[in-house]
Amino acid sequence: MDLERKVTMEAEMVKGATGPIYMDALALRRQVFVEEQGIDPALEFGADEDFYTYFVGYEDDTPVVTARTRRTEPNTWTVQRVATAKESRRHGLAQELFEYIETQGRQAGIEKIRLHAQATAEPFYFALNYERTGGPEMEAGLLHYWMEKKL
Repeated sequence: MDLERKVTMEAEMVKGATGPIYMDALALRRQVFVEEQGIDPALEFGADEDFYTYFVGYEDDTPVVTARTRRTEPNTWTVQRVATAKESRRHGLAQELFEYIETQGRQAGIEKIRLHAQATAEPFYFALNYERTGGPEMEAGLLHYWMEKKL
């Protein structure tokens, strides 16, 4: 992480697949997952997009980090599609977004967050106190592990 850089991110959220926040989330996902990682757009974007809550972090009105959540059990959110713009990585922005997501989760009565982390992202989630609970598994041609954190 670049310690000289002052992080000034503003986070926004929207329920469902509508509006500019959702469109910004899609653009980041396309950039990271489809263009950089080569994931098939048919796997990345599905018919269930409207069932999620989308979170986007902005710096100077530019979308730089995103994730989405879905209630998968009465008191559990599953976080998916965490993506940070290439030029914005390693500046603490995904951590800030997760702090926002966790705060919103607590306010909504969520007690646990689960996620299916790419193996390369595991150190990031370990640093945020997530624990590995399953895996390894392949998803979209990439190695993943189930992780979770009690809020």
